[in-house]
Amino acid sequence: MPSSPACSTATGPYCAKLMAADPTIWILSRGRKGDLDQMLALARATGWPCEIKTLRFAGPEIPVLSKLLLKEKISPPWPDLVLVAEASPSVIAREIKRLSPATRIVCLGRPAGAPRNFDLVLTTAQYRIPPADNVVELAMPLAEVTEATATSGGGPIALAVGGPAFPDLLDASAAERLATDVLAHAANAGATLDVVTSPRTPPEAIAVLERRITAPHRLSIFGRGANRYREALAEASAIIVTSDSVSMVADALATQKPVSVYPLPQALNAKWKLGSWLYRHAIETPRPLTAALRWLFDAGVIEVAPDRRKLFQRLVTEGRLGWFGEAVPPPQPGAAQRDLEIAVKALRNLMFQP
Repeated sequence: MPSSPACSTATGPYCAKLMAADPTIWILSRGRKGDLDQMLALARATGWPCEIKTLRFAGPEIPVLSKLLLKEKISPPWPDLVLVAEASPSVIAREIKRLSPATRIVCLGRPAGAPRNFDLVLTTAQYRIPPADNVVELAMPLAEVTEATATSGGGPIALAVGGPAFPDLLDASAAERLATDVLAHAANAGATLDVVTSPRTPPEAIAVLERRITAPHRLSIFGRGANRYREALAEASAIIVTSDSVSMVADALATQKPVSVYPLPQALNAKWKLGSWLYRHAIETPRPLTAALRWLFDAGVIEVAPDRRKLFQRLVTEGRLGWFGEAVPPPQPGAAQRDLEIAVKALRNLMFQP
């Protein structure tokens, strides 16, 4: 099974001289970049030696069948700690725990199945995991802290445009409304726009933006020339991000610029509404007639869709960002570092306290 010692080279405020007594870490990953980046950020922040174990499964992801679908079996010596952030790897982590009870398993995000099956869950608000002794809710997903130096006002207003991500919509109609709103906002602020699209921005939305975002404003289409995403964020005096992407919001906050989230229209279909209703009444606030359905979620048969608006609202409440069209708070230097510190402290408590 492919593995890598890459994360054993640690940097940051928590790094300490590696000793034989330091816990060993396995990162179990299917290779999804965002999840892997989170686990690497946490592992490197501890300063403990770790390996990346890339898991490969036959067929589509079916968490309940993960042990059967795993192509290459894993074997001892077992690590002291396993990090997971995806559904199927979290099932494999629980199997490691069965074979090696002393191994601690930690899930970032939302585990497949019940949180009580893990020693620690580091989550964020969009996953709606109820409070528990082994659950720590962070303000944002973890990232290696490389916050840019804040710049003074005078630059353009950057607009980072994502794409449709259920339940958020970004079709031609939504793009028209977005363009109208941000152009009016820029005019009121006496500023120009620097608009960048993403790989997920659909052609119909791009066509609208090309027609509406004209000089003196700037529009950069992903895939046409150099990718200006990081450049646009760095040069901006303020940043607007569409509500479909948590990762783009995290990138924007890392620049220490004022950040607002533009709420795209949503299509909450019957499946989403039913899943949300069942989760609310079986997990969040159980009722006598629906509590029996908890096993559907505990077994991973049903997963409720993440609610990004809950995460963004928490950030608004904490004064880290604002909703578009409302007051935007000043940046909070060091906020991302505090999230990482909270996660590392929870991990150290898990490993070193009886």
